Amino acid sequence: MAGIHRAVLLRAVAAAVVLAVAFGSEHVVGHALARRGAELASHQQQDRQHHAPARQVNLLHH
Repeated sequence: MAGIHRAVLLRAVAAAVVLAVAFGSEHVVGHALARRGAELASHQQQDRQHHAPARQVNLLHH
């Protein structure tokens, strides 16, 4: 009986470790993706400002 209880306990611990790793990595990956998205948005904003179209002059307007 003790062997069965030990096997069940080991499986429960293994499942808990797998769940902890899965949720922990999801948290880390989520933060990394959010940080990368913020960096990309910042670079796109800088590119838009740097490559803004020149102001058009209306020669027909007096």
